[in-house]
Amino acid sequence: MKSKNDTAYCGIYCPDCIHYKNKYSVYAKSLKDHLEAIAFDKYAKNKSPFGAQFKNFEEFESVLTALAETKCNHTCRTGNGCSGVPCKIMECCISKNYEGCWDCSEVDECDKFYFLEPRCGEMPKNNIKKIKKDGIDKGMEKRDNFYVWQK
Repeated sequence: MKSKNDTAYCGIYCPDCIHYKNKYSVYAKSLKDHLEAIAFDKYAKNKSPFGAQFKNFEEFESVLTALAETKCNHTCRTGNGCSGVPCKIMECCISKNYEGCWDCSEVDECDKFYFLEPRCGEMPKNNIKKIKKDGIDKGMEKRDNFYVWQK
């Protein structure tokens, strides 16, 4: 049952996440390592008519580091939470011995989904409703788009 292992307790289908087994982390790490090897930060700080566009390099470097460190190689279920960090939803399901939030009768009123809403909107709860109705495999076939901007 692949859908169960790929579906988080909250109803998110992990392989749809941009961080799951992404390529950008590998490229970002390679670029970060190369820029460090050639001391590009010193070049960017140097006041010169050449390279004025690099004045925000420190900010870029911070974003590049975040990109390099964001890769997620395991699903929520197989990796002990999203990117290896259990959330309140996962902890709640495990403490109640639930397979997922679809085993709960209080999902609509649950306030543990707030941290997902900025990027995922109602997708997790919509997916849970589909799983409740059709089972995990069929529910995940009908799942919502992962991110709110994918409508």
